[in-house]
Amino acid sequence: PLTARVMVNRLWQHLFGEGLVRTPDDFGITGADPTHPELLDHLAIRFVESGWSVKQTLRWMMLSRTYRLASTGNPG
Repeated sequence: PLTARVMVNRLWQHLFGEGLVRTPDDFGITGADPTHPELLDHLAIRFVESGWSVKQTLRWMMLSRTYRLASTGNPG
């Protein structure tokens, strides 16, 4: 459902600084397309299957390899 996609996108934006859809306030026809539509759909499905648990979804995202790679410091 659209509601799940919007919520997952906002959670992703909160963690990574930018959402999978660059226009989080406009998922409609005039909004931007998702950068990774399959990932957005996958996360939305898992979100619904988890009983719409924000805590569980944040946990999945934070335990992901993507999050670990994004949060590593730049050795300088």
